[in-house]
Amino acid sequence: MSDDNKSASGDGSLKLIEKLPEPEPPKVPDVELIVDGFGFMPKDAHRGERRRSSVYAKTRLGPKRDPKYECAEEEESSCASSTNIDIVRRYTWKTKNRMLVQVITYGATITNITVPDKKGVPDDVLAGFDTLEEYFQARNPYFGATIGRNANIIRDATMIVRPSGRMYMLSSNKGPHHYHGGHIGFDKVNWRSHVCGLKVIMSHVSERFHEGYPGTIMAQVSFEVTCDNTIKIEMKCTTTEPTVINLSNSPYFNLAGHHAGSEAMVDHIFTINADKYTAIDEEGIVTGERKVVGGTAYDFRVPRILKVMMPKIPMGGYDINFCTTRGTEQDLAFQARVLHPLTGRVLEVYSNQPGVQFYTGNLLPDPDQIVEDIPLGEEEEQKAKEDNTADETGSEPSSKSSAKGEAAEEEESEGKKRVGYIPLMGKQGTVYKRHGLFCLMPQNYPDAINNKNFPSPVINPGEEYVHRIQYKFGILIGRYV
Repeated sequence: MSDDNKSASGDGSLKLIEKLPEPEPPKVPDVELIVDGFGFMPKDAHRGERRRSSVYAKTRLGPKRDPKYECAEEEESSCASSTNIDIVRRYTWKTKNRMLVQVITYGATITNITVPDKKGVPDDVLAGFDTLEEYFQARNPYFGATIGRNANIIRDATMIVRPSGRMYMLSSNKGPHHYHGGHIGFDKVNWRSHVCGLKVIMSHVSERFHEGYPGTIMAQVSFEVTCDNTIKIEMKCTTTEPTVINLSNSPYFNLAGHHAGSEAMVDHIFTINADKYTAIDEEGIVTGERKVVGGTAYDFRVPRILKVMMPKIPMGGYDINFCTTRGTEQDLAFQARVLHPLTGRVLEVYSNQPGVQFYTGNLLPDPDQIVEDIPLGEEEEQKAKEDNTADETGSEPSSKSSAKGEAAEEEESEGKKRVGYIPLMGKQGTVYKRHGLFCLMPQNYPDAINNKNFPSPVINPGEEYVHRIQYKFGILIGRYV
């Protein structure tokens, strides 16, 4: 057959089609970042922080607080937005290894960490809430939030900043003590945010004497999720005058799933890289002494299952700061490793800070303590007697039982009132209960400002505070021995 006939038969065009390259399938990114909205700040949020700052500016040096200022405290909103940003943004990372992480700008809070188990089934292992309004509630135990200016407690809400030797009175929000930054800490602020590649950077300016702290603080927190299922957090601060800084993050975990409860919680196996812990008194506040963990219920230098260790703690659960064992000039140090044998999920915590607070959710609502008796004061006793007299005469009772799930004050007799159990509702209708979650918070030692033998939490103008945290998630293949 001639070349013209071959061309006419279409053989030449078929050869041309066979040489065309096949289209490549779309490449799945290792990590994908999605931005959307999570809600809006309340209208009075901007006013709350500015007014509270001025209140503590007036009381920063005095040994006593003016009652009129304390009244002003109670009227303030429980959240703030000094940046005048009304929208609370949400950032979602998705990795090729089926991990999902969500962070919102309110409180620079991690709201979701979904990771697969050894069978490949993903589940959310972080406690939290479904709506922004639930994060506003006073009963929120700082779920996933950024804590500042000072994580943990400062005894008697009083500190002396050296070398100046000035005494400052801070807000007291846990009895007479200052806790987790006060009434409006960094966890109750809507942070300004922007995206840089796959990293989200949030910033916040804390005014001078806010909650009693000296110095104006410029704080910055960055979040990044990598394809090896690691969450990287970096916190930075600068100040205009000597002040105290101890930032941390407060994630509550259950590697069996945030909904799994205390039955699955006690199955976790913990390893904590610490030879010492900071001793505490009856109130749970550090005494300034560092004790050796050897021979105590605080020894997690080798893997320990929680169900064996918990009964050894007289307080009914762990709420203690461990002194991380670290090398000279070491930056990031291994702090803790947690394994849940049934699901195979593993969590490792790394930080450049000297301590890590280990907490087992002791103060979460306890359904076993359905009713507790609280002694009445003299005025309440008199009121109870009047109510009982009114009942006998046929008048309408003054006390009414509340709806299901609310605190009920009833059966006021014999000088006592009875208070009902209040459940804490979380994501997907989960009820968070006592000892159903654990928290590992890298930080400086508690009340370090008032203990000279602890690492100093003071930063000065021209210095930069830097705290780096890594939460690494993995899977244990095979059986744990």
